[in-house]
Amino acid sequence: MTFEKGAKRVKLFGLQGEAFKSDKQFIIVVCGSQSGKTFLGSTWAYQQLAQMPTKNGLISAPTYKILQQSTLDKFFSMHPWMRQYYKEQKQEIDLRELTPNKDGGKVFIRSADQPLGIEGMTIDWGWLDEYGQASRLAWTVCKTRTSTTGGRLMVTTTPYALNWLYEDCYKPWKSGDDPRIDFYSWNSITNPHFKKEHYEAEQKALSKEEFGRRYEGQFTRMAGLVYQDFTPDLISDWKKIEPVEAFAGVDFGYTHPAAVIVVLKDKDDHYWVTDEFYESGKDINELRDVCQLYKKKYGFNIWYPDPSRPDSILLMKRGGLACRDSIRDVAFGIDRVRQLFRQKRLHIFKTCTNLIDELETYHYDENVEKGIKEEPVKEKDDACDALRYAIATHPIEGLKGEIVGGVQKQKGVSIHSFDINKYYNEQDQDEDAWKHS
Repeated sequence: MTFEKGAKRVKLFGLQGEAFKSDKQFIIVVCGSQSGKTFLGSTWAYQQLAQMPTKNGLISAPTYKILQQSTLDKFFSMHPWMRQYYKEQKQEIDLRELTPNKDGGKVFIRSADQPLGIEGMTIDWGWLDEYGQASRLAWTVCKTRTSTTGGRLMVTTTPYALNWLYEDCYKPWKSGDDPRIDFYSWNSITNPHFKKEHYEAEQKALSKEEFGRRYEGQFTRMAGLVYQDFTPDLISDWKKIEPVEAFAGVDFGYTHPAAVIVVLKDKDDHYWVTDEFYESGKDINELRDVCQLYKKKYGFNIWYPDPSRPDSILLMKRGGLACRDSIRDVAFGIDRVRQLFRQKRLHIFKTCTNLIDELETYHYDENVEKGIKEEPVKEKDDACDALRYAIATHPIEGLKGEIVGGVQKQKGVSIHSFDINKYYNEQDQDEDAWKHS
């Protein structure tokens, strides 16, 4: 079967058609829900593989669930004859049978929740569906995969947050600083098939911000954010900090990113996140080397690692890194970070882009039933976790609360002046013990 025999005519409206015809390398389509963006992406992807059947492409979504239930479902419903060439176990569409010389390429099918699955491939095009939910790392990896081919990427998504999509795509396009980018946006009702009654009912039911994000394609802050008190004024340009203390939190990873967050305290009791490491595919030995570099750069040796990985912590200690037992209580740690944000005492260097992105998307499950304990959604939280381990456990003046799992203390008493001192004395004794073992 040829592509011509399997093709069918489609009709695109207004801005859909303009985006489809764009010749820019990065085509960013940010629209309301049910606005026809996935239809556009599927049509564009088919055109790419039909025009370049001997080249490799990519179809990707932020999670496996979205990839299977939305992205691929739309693609195969529009192009059902392509399903026979889909090799599900290999997660690819094999195009060899569609070329005269059996020299066809592949269309890789990948979810972005494991960016390592995108590494190692070279592609000439990619359709990235709902990538407003994907991490900055996933976007960076996709761009890298086109670096030698000059391949083109189309992003079709709703604007879920003020994250990398806003900072790295919309703003450079708006200012004209990145000529590789075309940006298109329209609201849901622009789609001729969208029901006006639903649009008007939702406009009344939702907040202005939520409606703008879901149906107008507008960049607004995500609902249910864990760190609502993290505001733009807490993002800082680089500046020289004269630290009186320095420490770091560590979240281990491999298929998902490992994260190291470095925090400096100045003489005014303000805390500055000055450095971050955020990368997938790094084992504990490589991560330990990263920590050693930060130790040398800043001259500190206080580490707060993920307490659920004692094997990795032991290897860090054997490498001369003084690891303390991090407080693992999530709610307590979140409250400590929130207090510092509210007090305007925790600042993030704008170069720490992955942490900033996570702070803008780290949220509670909006579908959780009332009466059930609120827990943040466990996705894209690696840098947030590393920050939480550090802030939850390090002695910090002026914070109030109650340690649930670790040091028991009275509500409303400064942690630094209470049993936390005993806790740290015990930590120092443990540190001396392993140094001389």
